[in-house]
Amino acid sequence: MKSRNIVLAVAGAVLALGGVAAPAASADDDVHRLSAACKSPSDKKINISWGNGHQSVTVYYNNHCDQRRAIELTYSGIGGIPIKECFVVPAKKKGSKKHDQANPRIVAILAGSSC
Repeated sequence: MKSRNIVLAVAGAVLALGGVAAPAASADDDVHRLSAACKSPSDKKINISWGNGHQSVTVYYNNHCDQRRAIELTYSGIGGIPIKECFVVPAKKKGSKKHDQANPRIVAILAGSSC
């Protein structure tokens, strides 16, 4: 009886370790990126990225522009009615913004500095 329990314990440990060591299934497929040119300096960009969250989405930004830029996210609401969320990224800043909605249909970097 003892040897059977040991074999089962070892088998369970191997299976558990195998699950931890397995590579993530194509994590790059879940990351989206978008860039837009700056008004000034004209050779710089604002870059954003976000993933396919199940309960929320975090937008990461790196704004190389001398001006603020607005980021707009559009989600499918109840009955397909679009829900829009917008936030403003400060000039020359890098950071992130978490939203309580998940899987936006559309993400856009707006031309202006306000929502």
